[in-house]
Amino acid sequence: MVQTKEAISQEQLRCYVEEAARKNPQEGDFPLGRHCRIVGNSLAMHHLNPPKPQSPLDRLVKRFGGEYYVKVALPPNQPSPTTVPNTLALVDEYVTYKADGGAADGYLKVRARKLRFFARQHPSPLVSSEVIRVYLRQFKTDDVPTRHDQWKALKALYDFASEKYHIPNSVLEVPKPHFKRKPGKRLSCDEARTFLTGVKTDLEWAVVTCYFGLRFRGMEATEQLAEDIKSDYLFVTSGKERNEELPLLPIFRKLLLFRNGCKRNETLFGLSSSTLAYHIEQVGKRVGLKVGPRMLRNTAAALWYHYGGDKASNRLLLRHSTGDMTDHYSNEFLDELKIKDNRHNAMLNLMRELNLAPKLNYPNTSSAQLLSPGVASGRHRY
Repeated sequence: MVQTKEAISQEQLRCYVEEAARKNPQEGDFPLGRHCRIVGNSLAMHHLNPPKPQSPLDRLVKRFGGEYYVKVALPPNQPSPTTVPNTLALVDEYVTYKADGGAADGYLKVRARKLRFFARQHPSPLVSSEVIRVYLRQFKTDDVPTRHDQWKALKALYDFASEKYHIPNSVLEVPKPHFKRKPGKRLSCDEARTFLTGVKTDLEWAVVTCYFGLRFRGMEATEQLAEDIKSDYLFVTSGKERNEELPLLPIFRKLLLFRNGCKRNETLFGLSSSTLAYHIEQVGKRVGLKVGPRMLRNTAAALWYHYGGDKASNRLLLRHSTGDMTDHYSNEFLDELKIKDNRHNAMLNLMRELNLAPKLNYPNTSSAQLLSPGVASGRHRY
């Protein structure tokens, strides 16, 4: 009998015995069946032929009613493999657990999609590390972190399952995959300048402001509420766990509030993310460029240094760290960040170079005044 600290799967038991046979070739090869069963409080695996006496395998084999089994004791007071739910049910439990813990909706959708794909191929979660390796080999690693992301998702799932159902975490035996990182696609300074000359309508200016001026992520522009746009700052809300504060320059505020009849509890655009991306693509087509929302965010990050910005402020404006902005710095620091944004913002500087002043239907305010580098007043909340 082989004592184990955790319940092991049928596949793991088969691999264990086969490995023992490979390490002792002088004892001969023993054909192994794949039929396992619960014998008392043990997981037993059917062995077709008895091993030679006094061999390493002989000590692992016990005879039950004329049949030979490899018997492995289950740990006391722990559930047997028969009590573990199927993989799809386990994925649903994991997603619910993460949602209750405050994980973002977008994050959960992506992770659940990866794990359900695994569940369709492997209905039982009791698989060996070799099965995990074979599963991961179907994903590419050349230029995208697909296999790496799948590994992280499986590790999180099996960490959860191991803690709740005490099943072995096979993913720990699989090395973390690596992939060749490529820099994010972005526009050069000249290309970004050309791109801005293709913006024509108020809607396009507002969309470009979100992704280029304010560095929004894909879904953030879709979910942005009009009531979250204050006089000189705004709240960016995405999912359950992020509600971040950003400084808002006067010119960008005017460009965002292009809809005169937009109610405060409505989303800013009322359009899907694919529709907003379409408007970005159309602007690029006018000037012969292939551009997407993510590319504008990457461009804003790169050109921040071109215009003399520092790394710390760039990180904060890109919101690469999670949590509320107020957890990281005070209101006074936000005012300093606003001054730097007015000085180093890529979209704003390119508009100044091109002398682009969109026509805005707002009384007592001219776009040329808003483009002036000196417009970065203090904070006034309402």
